[in-house]
Amino acid sequence: MSDIYIPGIRSRFNTEQIVDDLMRIERVPRDRAQSNVERFEAERIYWSDVGTRTNALRESASHLFSFQNPFSDRSVRSSDESIMTGTANRQAYEQDLSFTVKQLARSDRFLSAPLEENFQVESGFYSFTVGEEEISFDFRGGSLREFSEALNRRGRDLISSSLIAVRPGTRSLLIESRITGEENRLGFGGDSLSLGQATGMIELIYNEIPDVEADEDAEGLEINQNQAPTIRPLNPVSVAQDSIIAMEGIDIYRPTNEIDDLMTGVTISVKAVTDRPVRLTVDTDRETIKDSIINFVGHYNRLMAELNILTRNDVNVLNEITYFTREEREEYRERLGVFSADSSLLNLRDSLLRIATAQYPTSGSGDISLLSQIGIGTDVRRSGASAGSDASRLRGYLEIDERALDTALASNLNEIRELFAFSTTGDILPDTGVAYAIDSLVRPFSQSGGLISIRTGNIDSRITQETRRIETLDRQLAAREIELRRQYSIMEGAFQRMEQMSSSLDRFQQQNNFNNR
Repeated sequence: MSDIYIPGIRSRFNTEQIVDDLMRIERVPRDRAQSNVERFEAERIYWSDVGTRTNALRESASHLFSFQNPFSDRSVRSSDESIMTGTANRQAYEQDLSFTVKQLARSDRFLSAPLEENFQVESGFYSFTVGEEEISFDFRGGSLREFSEALNRRGRDLISSSLIAVRPGTRSLLIESRITGEENRLGFGGDSLSLGQATGMIELIYNEIPDVEADEDAEGLEINQNQAPTIRPLNPVSVAQDSIIAMEGIDIYRPTNEIDDLMTGVTISVKAVTDRPVRLTVDTDRETIKDSIINFVGHYNRLMAELNILTRNDVNVLNEITYFTREEREEYRERLGVFSADSSLLNLRDSLLRIATAQYPTSGSGDISLLSQIGIGTDVRRSGASAGSDASRLRGYLEIDERALDTALASNLNEIRELFAFSTTGDILPDTGVAYAIDSLVRPFSQSGGLISIRTGNIDSRITQETRRIETLDRQLAAREIELRRQYSIMEGAFQRMEQMSSSLDRFQQQNNFNNR
């Protein structure tokens, strides 16, 4: 039925199909340009990923010998962290000291007697002091909760208050200083004195002086009304006092439980009183160093995996990477061997492996000069002839023997630092070492204006050119399709007129033959 010609409905010559076939041929350059754009965009992603991996490796390498390198970090170990802990900065000295905590620093915390829930605080001027600091405000009168909220709004970092249901159906007002230390006592002034007495929180004690006019044997004393009364809490939760710790037998007094002026670069946190000595040991933070080295090796392997995938058209490269998910494995399959002829990436891969297996000088005895001597290498878990049969070993990935690394960090810390970066000239600027060599190698790739930046820039330019070409071709194709349809429409119109003329001639000939009979 599709080949039946219906005048006015279907083209006799199947013009639509002819035009589509012709346009399919015309679109070949445009489709090729679109394919180029898609390929360039994919390559740009691949180069960007290499840049990301390269930059991450460079940062982790430079961290191992920068001013903030982990080899200068310090840590504090406590023999009993429930009693005392500590933190140290890079200025701390390695030392081991014994402490005994005799008293914790506390602040004044005063509790009122249980009060009826409808207890009202009278209006007035209320003043509180903590040491030399003062908090004061006018209160228009109201409930205990309203007074507590007013005090909290103005208390800053000095005073706070809360309501506690000590007994059912009642509320007790708790007012506390937020600053510890014997000199930071909580004081009451103005109408706060009356409130404290009315709520059973405090009582006033006046100093008593002997009656100088009385007989020496007289027992009578008179109250000195010219002196300010002493405040005595009736329900103290805690009373302001200093912390007291004995350091190597010497009593140390401080107003807080956070002491940062006793050991250089060390902040001590006192947590509980004990009669047992607690030892604090300040040492090099080997765990941070270990984490930094592991982080460096991880970034090295991620970059090496990226390079192996892009430069090798071998599916075994993917199968060896155990941390890939199924989706990642399928995604990276499209990258296999894409840059197999790119000499810059091939050289980068080979140089990384050469640096990781090279020998480096240090100032020590020479016991540490290779990464493999601290448990890091291309095959640290294997030995013997069987090691050479592992194909993945030849691809440059590094493995870590954590036990060997821990042993090396415990006994050869300085040589390990110099293994990663060392100055053979004796100045502070390194000129050799694993991390230094890696940083020098990848810097031209990852830095602004480097190789990767240039490659991605060139790809962007080619994408722009191809995109403009596609836009031009789209306009030309649209015009070409219109022209083809116009020409075939003219052809069909001409053929239809010829058919009409032929039919007219046939009818004229038939009529003429009929008349001649």
